[in-house]
Amino acid sequence: MRMRSKLIAAGVFLVAFLILVLGAGNPSSLRSLQSGFLGFLTPFLRSGSTLERKFSAFREGLKKLEDLEDESVALRVANRELSATNQTLRGMEAENNRLRKALGYRGRAEFKLVPAQIIGRDISTWFNQVVIDRGSEDGVRRDMPVLTEEGLVGKTTLVSEHSSVVILISDENCKVAASVENSREQGILRGDRASSGSAPLVSLFFLSKQAGLKVGQKVLTSGVGGVYPSGILIGVVQDFRVRELDGAATLVPAVDLTGLQDLFIVVSDPR
Repeated sequence: MRMRSKLIAAGVFLVAFLILVLGAGNPSSLRSLQSGFLGFLTPFLRSGSTLERKFSAFREGLKKLEDLEDESVALRVANRELSATNQTLRGMEAENNRLRKALGYRGRAEFKLVPAQIIGRDISTWFNQVVIDRGSEDGVRRDMPVLTEEGLVGKTTLVSEHSSVVILISDENCKVAASVENSREQGILRGDRASSGSAPLVSLFFLSKQAGLKVGQKVLTSGVGGVYPSGILIGVVQDFRVRELDGAATLVPAVDLTGLQDLFIVVSDPR
């Protein structure tokens, strides 16, 4: 194909040279030869022009295709970025709502509260205790109540300068004096070692056999014993049973003890 193109080009050049030489002395013959030569070249010129246009269009098409591909890649990247940003914003919105709720409770509370966050939790004692980022430097002492805006969490036990261990109400060693809403019934709350599943339960003992507690009744701290202020929600009754010497109730804690985050330590009581 290349050889053929070269031969055609050489032929065209030779014909043009002969026309110039032969028509040098005769203008009329020159114009005639030039006209014939132009007619001879026209198909080649048209063909070349068409090929050039096709090649230009093809090249332009490749460029557009490349631009479209680049744009598609950029859009995919931007889409992933927006998705990630959206996920981040959702997390930030949930976090802000959670903190606003917690701070709102702190402002309404009658007690002096110190906010704290969990910094340690052992899988083997998940429902027994947590470690928080507040200690004696923040005014925290042993046996101070710990709660959230939903209700009672537990109390401080071991306190160091900048951290403390909190024993949860689901631990059988955490005992809380409690009263049942809209009744005269009072008892002692204790964590239930036998509870299983993802949500721990607690039990209320030393109730009267005639208590007849109903499902959904609220149980609050009674204030007896001096550790916990009265009126803090502990949980709601799940069932009531009569034992040999007393009545007992199983409670669902008001606070989700599996997903604790922001806590408050009660460092003073207006009483």
